[in-house]
Amino acid sequence: MPQLQIACLLRPGTQERWRRLYQELAGPRREQWEALSQQTGITQVQVRLVQLYQSGEIMLLTFEIQDSQHILKVLATSRRPFDCWLQTQLRSLLGWNMQEVLINMPEDLIFVWPAEEKSGKGEVLHADDISFS
Repeated sequence: MPQLQIACLLRPGTQERWRRLYQELAGPRREQWEALSQQTGITQVQVRLVQLYQSGEIMLLTFEIQDSQHILKVLATSRRPFDCWLQTQLRSLLGWNMQEVLINMPEDLIFVWPAEEKSGKGEVLHADDISFS
């Protein structure tokens, strides 16, 4: 199943607020979270906090999903009460607006293993075909 992975630096002093948000999603707002997950095709979520050496923490979110662009658009643009509440929580904790950042975010794939075929012709991508700019 396809995955959407998001890594973000935690803002200082927000770790406990993140924990409370996930406790709320697993507790009193579980039914609303499950409805959003079903609507957006989320089948599993994992959240990890990683302590960086002397420079804070990173939160790694992994979503198993059917369509990454669909979930990002719903999370960024939905006007349903629960979705708006979640958008507000995320904006407060992240310090940025999902509408401005996640939709159509450019990415640069720099490595794939095992090698993928090029243009469907059965050619294998070799190390000298990869350029790092």
